[in-house]
Amino acid sequence: MNLSKTYVQVPKYKNTVSLQMTLDNDFNVPDSKPDIERLIQEKGRLNIRDIKAAKDKCTIRGELIFGVLYMGDEGNGQLQSIEGTIPFEETVNMDGLEEMDTISLRWDMEDLRTGMINSRKISVRSILVFHVHGLRMGEEEVAMALENSGDLWVQNRNCPVSQCCVQQKDQLRIREEVMIPANRPNVMDIIWHQENLENLEIKLQDGGVGVRGQLSIFLLYRDETLENPVNDVELTVPVEGKLELAEVTQEMIPDIRIHMNQLNLDIRSDKDGESRIVGVEAVLAADIHIYQEENLKLLQDIYSPKVTLIPEWKTITLDNLILKNQSRCPIRERVRLGNEGSRMLQVCHTKANVKIDQTELTDEGILVEGVVYLGILYISSDDRKPVNASKAALPFSYTVEAKNISDGCSYDIYPGLEQLNATMTDNDEIEVKMVISLDAAIFEPVKIQVVTQVREEPLDFEKIESMPGMTGHVVTEEDTIWALAKKYYATPEDIREMNEIEGEELPVGKPILIMKNMEILK
Repeated sequence: MNLSKTYVQVPKYKNTVSLQMTLDNDFNVPDSKPDIERLIQEKGRLNIRDIKAAKDKCTIRGELIFGVLYMGDEGNGQLQSIEGTIPFEETVNMDGLEEMDTISLRWDMEDLRTGMINSRKISVRSILVFHVHGLRMGEEEVAMALENSGDLWVQNRNCPVSQCCVQQKDQLRIREEVMIPANRPNVMDIIWHQENLENLEIKLQDGGVGVRGQLSIFLLYRDETLENPVNDVELTVPVEGKLELAEVTQEMIPDIRIHMNQLNLDIRSDKDGESRIVGVEAVLAADIHIYQEENLKLLQDIYSPKVTLIPEWKTITLDNLILKNQSRCPIRERVRLGNEGSRMLQVCHTKANVKIDQTELTDEGILVEGVVYLGILYISSDDRKPVNASKAALPFSYTVEAKNISDGCSYDIYPGLEQLNATMTDNDEIEVKMVISLDAAIFEPVKIQVVTQVREEPLDFEKIESMPGMTGHVVTEEDTIWALAKKYYATPEDIREMNEIEGEELPVGKPILIMKNMEILK
């Protein structure tokens, strides 16, 4: 028989691989830069350029973008910086992977270290951890709900599902000009900068995704008069834009990760011709997954008094998004810097990287344990080391509320930093206040039986004629009105009417009467 059908997206997981890779290279100081007296601080971020799936493997291409802040030799005595890249290409063996599969990648920079080989050469070493997932979204054809008719009885079911309707990558470009505050001198050149995305708010709109927040940029720079060896300033750049996605509506559920992909800064003149404007051009990379909650009306079972209908069932497994939330973990700690004899006069800037070490399901939710790695840049009392840096590690533990999560559920927790503030308590100690965001998406595998086809066969009239016209039946816990009606060639309405039953519940242990539908034999 002809059935009305629809397609349901079914994830087919191929393989999951975690691997560690070490990048190690040496770099010469550019000829235009002075010799190195000592290294102060390093920074780094990863830029993934391409992920390509192939037969039983995938290839990841990208680069480590690093920067090093250092003090020039005694003859120069100025702060300088070096920037560079370490490109890489890594092949990951993944049995069962095919060229058309989708690759999901998460990465962590476990360690970044720089060392001084000599006054004209440095070493850069980083440990990267990749978590690679292979996936193909398949489609299963299933029969939709039907209406009862005079010669057709159907049993339908409502099946709530979360279907991934958008899965893609996109970019948001930011072009802004930011004025240097009036109490700071003009800018000659930028020595060092660090940036952080803060307070990002992602909201679905009809036709796209709205993104709002701010980009905080810390600058060390030289002024035009060279009166001060270094000046510092904190700039705030508004982030606001829309990722155009025509199929998106406000009612959908977003699971979107955004990170800094590229940042360029340049000095520009204001209307008076003074160098007081910083031009900011940034590219934010967005990994977009958007889900649509649907209530599918599916055909569960079917029978007819005129023909034997044999449904063909199939079990499919869907991933339902059962929880999407963002938790906030506050941290307040005092950190001793270990200044090695030099006293701290002023905190310039504090950066933080949040790393999750392990997660564990508990009765209350998901226990997240990790470490926040701090890099503190400060003004020192030592004239030979006017700018210095220190490192610290703050462990944290937090439970993301998610009750009644079963062991079969899968989840993804993405850490971020919403707020960070560091103040001096004395000359070798700071108090750090921060808020860590833990963005959680939890999926539950749901197995459902669906009808894919219905086969027709002639009725067995001899069997039907041999059955009594009325049957007494003692209800068991396994019985349903539908199953009894189908078994005894009756209708659900006749069973309810004859036994004065309302709804679908049968009285367990009670005898009921079931009358055969005589219309079958006509």
